[in-house]
Amino acid sequence: MMRVGVLHLVAICLHLIGISLGVSAQQDIPKDYFRNPLDVPINLSGNFGELRTNHFHAGIDIKTMQQEGLKVYAAADGFVSRIKVSPVGYGYALYIDHPNGYTSVYGHLKSYSAKIDEYVKREQYRLKSFSVDLFPDSSLLKVTKGEVVALSGNTGGSGGPHLHFEIRETKSEKIINPLLFGFDVKDNIKPSVSGIWLVPMTDSTWINNGRVPVRYETAGSAGAVKLKSTTVPKVYGEVGFAIHTSDALDGNANRCGIYRIELWVDGIQVYGQRMDKLDFTTNRAMNAHTIYERFKKERSQIHGSYRLPGNPLDIYDNLVDDGIVRFKDGKRHKVDYVVVDLMGNRSSVSFEVDALTKASGPAPKAGSYLAVWDWEKDNEYKNDKVRIQMPALNLYEDLNLTITEGKEIAGAVTSTYKIASPYEPVHGKYTLSLNASKVSSQLASKAVVARWDPDKQKIISEGGVYENGWVTANPMYLGYFALMIDTVKPGIQPVDFAASMKGKATFTFKIYDGLSGVDQIIPKIDGEWALMEYDAKTNRLVYYFDKRFIQPGKHSFELTVIDAVGNQRVYKSDFVY
Repeated sequence: MMRVGVLHLVAICLHLIGISLGVSAQQDIPKDYFRNPLDVPINLSGNFGELRTNHFHAGIDIKTMQQEGLKVYAAADGFVSRIKVSPVGYGYALYIDHPNGYTSVYGHLKSYSAKIDEYVKREQYRLKSFSVDLFPDSSLLKVTKGEVVALSGNTGGSGGPHLHFEIRETKSEKIINPLLFGFDVKDNIKPSVSGIWLVPMTDSTWINNGRVPVRYETAGSAGAVKLKSTTVPKVYGEVGFAIHTSDALDGNANRCGIYRIELWVDGIQVYGQRMDKLDFTTNRAMNAHTIYERFKKERSQIHGSYRLPGNPLDIYDNLVDDGIVRFKDGKRHKVDYVVVDLMGNRSSVSFEVDALTKASGPAPKAGSYLAVWDWEKDNEYKNDKVRIQMPALNLYEDLNLTITEGKEIAGAVTSTYKIASPYEPVHGKYTLSLNASKVSSQLASKAVVARWDPDKQKIISEGGVYENGWVTANPMYLGYFALMIDTVKPGIQPVDFAASMKGKATFTFKIYDGLSGVDQIIPKIDGEWALMEYDAKTNRLVYYFDKRFIQPGKHSFELTVIDAVGNQRVYKSDFVY
């Protein structure tokens, strides 16, 4: 199975080192420095390290009783170091630097306090943009612990009212698990384990007469779990294990992420992970940490207990052979999982596997690949229809490149090219060019590279630039691609705008674009740029009447919306305020 002896000693040493590092890291963190950023008890709808789309969750989501407008307090003395306003992501976000070397972050806010709001609006009007990313001087917006700095909201990519709260190391910008700082969170519930996966790590690995991942459901009460099936899995070759696990907190129906996972085989720890700290530069490698296809299809909280060769995450410890176990000795082996939440509640699951001495089926047939790409090297492929440039370290493991033609993307002006698979993750952008020889010169500037997402059943524009007969984009996914032409203007729909706005506090428009996406929004009142708040998830633009910027009387309103390929629509009307 494994190389025991020296390897066993190495594993024991790594285990001791890992425990020591984990304890010392927590001991260095101040436990009573930061206050609760809200007046209500901390009740979480999401926690640190939870698996989210393309990333681990970087903070905690504090419930706000399903409402907006709760007072948000500075967690400690400091100064506002950054203010970001965006229609996506954290929406209205605030960053406060503290003298102890940490930065607290508050996301999805409804509004800022008066002094912060005055600064933000002044900069928005100066830059003529709703979306801003501001870095005030350290002397400009000082705050004290317990000062009201904002109201809670639901802006940006939020799925409901709550406060997203983070604590980062100011210099490194690494994100620290906020619950390490001593916040009062009630949790007496042991983590749940709903399934165990056995994953073939090579083409010659066999699991129960097959070469695909196999799931085993679990049974038993929280704390001590076993497999429902009494049939012992039969394995041959290099095997990875994965666990479907989540945590719950007292009085809370939400399923949260787990803090600590350990995998032991025959009494030797071969894998450990701990959610103390995350790095934004590697956070997308969550896709390499989970079973990517299962996560894409089911959003399952599956943690792979092995590390792919190109996975740069530093959440692991006590790895033996990257957590991959070789079974070829004809013996029965005992496998133990231990799952622990941050409050020390512990669950375990034990099972056995039978190792075979030879493969349980015929050797895999040699594949027909266009190329075999090395994850550590720059890779390139060209033919007369498709060109791909994949930078080094952008794959998590070697890729057997295939490209097939189909018709999955309706309305495309080219075939649909399936590049490898939508279930092969990549870490960042790569360059993809599609032949546009069938696109007329008049329409070339309207061409975009479109991607078909089979799980969302949705066409997504990856953008693109036309040059010398090719349209080039920089996607962050593999899968289905084709060229599409976007000649449709964006839509503008007034919701409550009228000729008379007397006595009104706001007016709202709905804007939308079918393919390339909204790129520019230019609102004007009496010929001057006007601030309108944009919420991308609802496609709504809202204007708030402010006597600093508009006086009673007759006014002209003009709204221009431009999509990513230059199609534009203009709405004009007069109104009385």
